Amino acid sequence: MVSKKSYEEKWGPHSHCVICGNAIPEGEKYCSDICKKKYEEELKKASRQQKISYIFIVAMGALLVAMFLLPYLFGQ
Repeated sequence: MVSKKSYEEKWGPHSHCVICGNAIPEGEKYCSDICKKKYEEELKKASRQQKISYIFIVAMGALLVAMFLLPYLFGQ
């Protein structure tokens, strides 16, 4: 097992790119504009998917409510 002190002496303080994992200066998130663009695209895709999920949940809830209310509205 490598001690933390010898690890820091060998590599110095650094971070890793959130997309590709390359070593970058400490405090940065991306190694290049390409990785930054990919990250932003993934964020947009995740946001879009989350909106679709919320719409689906609301639609299923409305359908469930309608299934229980329709028999009472139309007299079974």
